[in-house]
Parts: sequence; structure tokens; C-alpha cells
Amino acid sequence: MASNDHVSLRARDLDRALTSTALDQAYAEGQLTVDEHRARTDAARSAVTLGELHSLVGDLQLDVDLPEPTPRQSKSRTPITLALGSAAAVVVAAAVVFAWTNGDDATEAVAAPAAPSVSIPLPESVTPIVAQPFVFDTAEGLDDFRARYIERFGSSEVVELSIQVDDDNRADVYRLNAEGRVERIMVNGGFDPYRDTDLRDEGQVPFDWNLLDSAVVAGVIAGAPETVGAPQGTPDWVTIDNDEGRQRISVSVDVPDLRGGRVETDFAGNSTYVSPATN
Repeated sequence: MASNDHVSLRARDLDRALTSTALDQAYAEGQLTVDEHRARTDAARSAVTLGELHSLVGDLQLDVDLPEPTPRQSKSRTPITLALGSAAAVVVAAAVVFAWTNGDDATEAVAAPAAPSVSIPLPESVTPIVAQPFVFDTAEGLDDFRARYIERFGSSEVVELSIQVDDDNRADVYRLNAEGRVERIMVNGGFDPYRDTDLRDEGQVPFDWNLLDSAVVAGVIAGAPETVGAPQGTPDWVTIDNDEGRQRISVSVDVPDLRGGRVETDFAGNSTYVSPATN
């Protein structure tokens, strides 16, 4: 936990992200209810100081501590050091005067021992914990994304995956909650359930994420620019769903100075629709 000296320090985006990840872990382990997790995650997102962040996880059992700034030497120790130095100087001066006034006895004078320095142990630096980033455009990254999601929520059944594979590098997972409503899970460094849910449309058919081959998805993403006739383009949005029972992997391509294209395939990677990039 943060010391009293540090609770008022301003929190960084990294501190907020790590706190959200810790709350996700606590929720997955059953330490928090859905409402508690949601409330604390919202508070972590808007926290201003380290003290606010640490108060959100202070009652939780965590495998690791959150990072804290390296403690600084308190300015209040400076007067103590000066006082000790002054006292030592007075003792030495007294010894010199005594030796001068006592002639030959000066050689027998024993110098007063210097005042011992007070050493206050400081805690070792805490190594910052860096949250493992998500990678959404490789087979290994997509497998890791799925594994971490299933570990967090305990089910591979989803309604839709919406992924940004451009510089934003974030995703949304839509799933059915216990009431059968569509719940949005925002993925940006951790898993953050959105507070509002929606009624499920008839066309929104859940599918088993485990049946989706990550290598196929990564291949469709990588080949999308070439498929739409713009190899200089870059994939940006990926949507994976089972709309009205029709499997779909949809990848849109951003092309500089052109109208971007889009490619769609089934879950096996077979092309079902191509919208070429045009002027």
C-alpha cells in the first residue's frame, strides 16, 4: 500500500490500468461482486491520486503489489542532521579549549567520539508491474486474447467480437449475461463490463469462440489489403459474428487517398464478399 507520503501523488495512466487489471483479477477470483467490480473500476478510471487507487484494492488479496514511487528522503530530517553536526562541533571546540588551558595535559586529552550517524533503512525499490498488452492481429495474440477472456468470464460463448487492429489496438466482446441481455465487455488493457445492456436482436446468434481458428482470422486480416486491391492499405476494423446464423469475419481496410475496401469470409476463411478500394 502507498505510504502517507505518497497518497497525494498524482496517478498515471499506467497506475489506473494496473488497478483495473487487479480489480479484474479479484472479480475473477470471486472477491468482488459484479456491482462492486463495476463501481470500483469506474472509480479507478477517474482516480486522481495514488491514495484513491490504493483505497480501491486495500481490502483485496492480490498476488502482487501495485507499483509505488521510490520513497524520497523527508525534508524534516535536515534539521536533525544539522543539530547533530552542531553538537559534534561544540564538543570538539570544548576539547580544544580544554587542551589549550591545560598546557602539557593536552596530549593526554581524549577526543570526544563523533556523534553516530543515524541510518534509517529505506524500502527497496518496487519493480513496476507492466500489464501484458493484447495483440489482435496474430494467431498467437488472438489465442491469448481468447484464453484470458475465458479465464475471466468462464465461458467461450459470445455474440460478437469487434476489434480495432490499427493504432488504437482495442476490442469489444458482446456476450449474453445471466438475464439473456447483450452485455458489452470493453477490452483495453483489461476487461471492463459496460454498465448498460441491450435486448438481444433475433439475428444475434451466439457462437462458440473455441470453434474459431485464430490462424484463419489472422490470415484474413493480413490478406485483406491485397484482397481489396490496395496492398498499401492497412486493416483497421474486424467484426466476427454469427449474424442470423451466417458465420462472418469482416475486415475493413483503410487506404490513403482512396475509399477503403472490405472483405468478408466465413469462419473457415472462404471469401463471401469483397468491396474493392476505389477512388
